[in-house]
Amino acid sequence: MIGPYDTAVAVQSAMQVALFCAVIAFASLVQGILGFASALLAVPLALLFLSKEAVVSSMLVAGLALNGFLSVRIKERISYRPVLILFFASLFGMPLGVWILRAVPLETMQVLVGCLVVLFTVLLQWGKLRLPQNAFLTGIAGFFSGLLNTSTSMSGPPVLILLVGQALSKDQFRRTLVSFFFVSGLVAALMLVASGVMTPQTASYGVVAIPFALLGGYVGDRLSTRLPERPFRALALAVLFLAGAYSVVSGLT
Repeated sequence: MIGPYDTAVAVQSAMQVALFCAVIAFASLVQGILGFASALLAVPLALLFLSKEAVVSSMLVAGLALNGFLSVRIKERISYRPVLILFFASLFGMPLGVWILRAVPLETMQVLVGCLVVLFTVLLQWGKLRLPQNAFLTGIAGFFSGLLNTSTSMSGPPVLILLVGQALSKDQFRRTLVSFFFVSGLVAALMLVASGVMTPQTASYGVVAIPFALLGGYVGDRLSTRLPERPFRALALAVLFLAGAYSVVSGLT
């Protein structure tokens, strides 16, 4: 017999699923436009009503579907050498990220990452930071992206800072990001499964949210075709700055 408590739990669970799907749809729309920002936007919001294990696991699941979809839709030719360097370097950071997820409060990581994102965004905007295209810097960005992927699911900031600093074209920027996020997300998901963090229960929200991620990504990609290069860069930096600031605030409150 189902009692009042069971009904209340079921209603709460349904509300959490609906909220997560809404957050994913919005974050995926922004990622469809810019090639990034789904985790930066969704993680702080989802942490308001889900555990950190559920947020990281479900974001990885929804992100895999979204980035796989966008990597096929964005037709721009790119050099796969930076993607491969980013990917292999990220493998070295992922195990450390799994340990951080278990040992360090996610709020602490949010504050640290947010502060770094804000700092580098300001430097990029003021034109004080120009980054050359070389394997060393690409590898450093990949390592820290892998670390953040398995510890917070917010793998974007190191790679974003690298690519914005190199002034790639809009669609090269987007395609490089989503291609890297897809391949690194596959390995990150496997590591979280092996570590016991990702389970059917913690990943269930992400599975349900996949259609919403694809819909948001599709609409965002269509909108991106109407956005010129200079407004695109300005929007990318604005989203990066706001996401970093919000990450700091949400980690402190």
